Amino acid sequence: MKRLFLFLALIASFCSAIAQYPRESTWLSTINNFTSQDAINGVQKDVVLFVGSSTFTMWSNLKADFPNSKVLNRGFGGSWMTDAIYFFNKIVLPYNPRQVVLYEGDNDLFGTTKTAEQFMDDVITMTRLINIYFPNAKILLVSIKPSPSRTSAFAIYQAANLLMKNYADKYDYIDYVDTWTPMLKPDSSPNETLFGTDMLHMNASGYALWKTILEPLLLTSTSEPEPTMDKIIFTESSQPTYHDPSWVNVTAPSTFTTVRAEKISCDSTHFHAGKTSLKIAYQGVAGGSWKACVAATDWVPYDISTSEALDFYVYSDVKVDSIDFPDMYLESFTGTTTEKLRMSNYISSVPAASWTKVTIPVTDWKAKSPSFAYSNVKTIFFNQLNTNVAPVVFYLDDVVFKAKADTLPQTNNSGSILIDFGSTATTTTGNWNNITDHQAADTKLIDDQGVVTNITLKVTEPFYNGYNTAGTTTTSGDASIFPSSASSDNFFGHALVWGAVPANPEGIITLSGLDASKYYSFTIFASRTGVTDNRETLYTFTGNGAAETVTLDPANNTSKVAKIDSLKPNAEGIITFKCEAGINNNSSNKFFFIGAMKITIADHQTSVNSPEFRMPNPYYSNGVLKMNDYTGKVKIYDISGKAIFEGQSIFGRLSVALNKGTYMILTTTGNAKLIVY
Repeated sequence: MKRLFLFLALIASFCSAIAQYPRESTWLSTINNFTSQDAINGVQKDVVLFVGSSTFTMWSNLKADFPNSKVLNRGFGGSWMTDAIYFFNKIVLPYNPRQVVLYEGDNDLFGTTKTAEQFMDDVITMTRLINIYFPNAKILLVSIKPSPSRTSAFAIYQAANLLMKNYADKYDYIDYVDTWTPMLKPDSSPNETLFGTDMLHMNASGYALWKTILEPLLLTSTSEPEPTMDKIIFTESSQPTYHDPSWVNVTAPSTFTTVRAEKISCDSTHFHAGKTSLKIAYQGVAGGSWKACVAATDWVPYDISTSEALDFYVYSDVKVDSIDFPDMYLESFTGTTTEKLRMSNYISSVPAASWTKVTIPVTDWKAKSPSFAYSNVKTIFFNQLNTNVAPVVFYLDDVVFKAKADTLPQTNNSGSILIDFGSTATTTTGNWNNITDHQAADTKLIDDQGVVTNITLKVTEPFYNGYNTAGTTTTSGDASIFPSSASSDNFFGHALVWGAVPANPEGIITLSGLDASKYYSFTIFASRTGVTDNRETLYTFTGNGAAETVTLDPANNTSKVAKIDSLKPNAEGIITFKCEAGINNNSSNKFFFIGAMKITIADHQTSVNSPEFRMPNPYYSNGVLKMNDYTGKVKIYDISGKAIFEGQSIFGRLSVALNKGTYMILTTTGNAKLIVY
């Protein structure tokens, strides 16, 4: 499977073709009809959304067949998956689906030159779009059916079905349902009694069968899809300077500073995670008042009746004392409100220049307002409590109603973990883990609240030469989360002999004590200034499943990071990550680096998930280097470190003449040793 950057490249290339998308006119009247229906009947929300070709379009009694689910049909006959992607903003985005049921492929792979793998790329693109916009939604991939009129395409249909099943098996939010097998006779030929006279579309018997197959997998209207999931109010704004689902009201002489009237401002220089935070800037003055509320995307209400606490992070450039804090209350979708709680009951002060976590138990609101509609909460209000001698400014980020409190010590989900790899002379203050032993570090990690976790970091394959202090002291962009003390030094190694120092081809770090049920994401930074070559470093992370890889060139780096998203530990709670020279590394000794890292922990996969990407397993036979099905750039070095060949592998085959000996094979997905006998 392709990694995240390939997925984004696919999206970019698809979007660049939108202006000339040749199939647009075919469906415009159908799509406009959907819009007209919404104008008359209202836009339905929180639906089980059926998206696909005529197999769905012709399911005329869909609602009657699934009375326990709030279903909405947005299928359009003859469509391909690319059509569904093109019209995503019209047929998916308006409906805030709890679940999307996808059926395409019948038309994509019949009478076209498209391969099963190319169709699968479209499936991945569609599921990623859904997951980006609706990270809590379930996705159901429905297999292509065995229509008797299309037996010539059965081989490619079955290949596509297998690819969809294998892909769905990787993610807990994607299900795959097999409709192919139940529609076959005992001799494995299609059961014609399930199809209409055209032997392409299903008859009533076919849909009755599909009802029994799909119904157990559809979310019902009587229960939440994930009753224990976190309810995200704010983690990132879609606008760089203001947050649209918000509202501010001020009565003079009090003030509340905004860049857009009646909207809470966003700030891109202060953030706990992501790229923006909410800027709360006010001054309460006698005789005046202010209040400001924040809501989830599209003002979607949430059921927090089973949530345990409201968590958010707060930051200020200068210390803010509790006397200057506002009070807080909740508002329902119908406009009723809870009693107010003082923010100062939950945080004594905001220390200068440090993100601090605030936890407010939902039971505290329930105790004061037992009759409030906690199943229908729309907004969180901050409200003037006291007058302030001077203007107050603080920043909010990661505002979430948590299903489980995660503030107790000795847990694995108590906050982000920040790590500075490097010299004892440039350690990072605050709740950072300073790893200075480059050969045998073995230490328990703390989280960003200073809580000691169960997680142990151990250097299991040393970085022989230790560290350097030639990294940047000024970070920007995605790297701005790392302070100069963390960005200016690194652990490093070298794949080739360096003077009298033997080769140090890889450094390996092991994280143990992880929770095998959770997902761990990694943001990595490294920098080596004052160089003119490429020092690309390949990072390989291994947990529960195939290894995932990402690269970063530290040469003069000030802003770029490498990311691995949503990796599960193995059953023993272990993730290992290896650092080594990447394929594009052309430094004379193949130097590689790691300088700093942020680890975030989640109960569920993040919005965008990196699929597995396997490193080729090379072997040599009869003048051909074979590497699974790898297509891409290859460099070959002999045992002395001399580059002897560079070429392009096509579907795992590269013609090259190699003598007996030991070689290092470098590819874009990893490095491997090859011995030719």
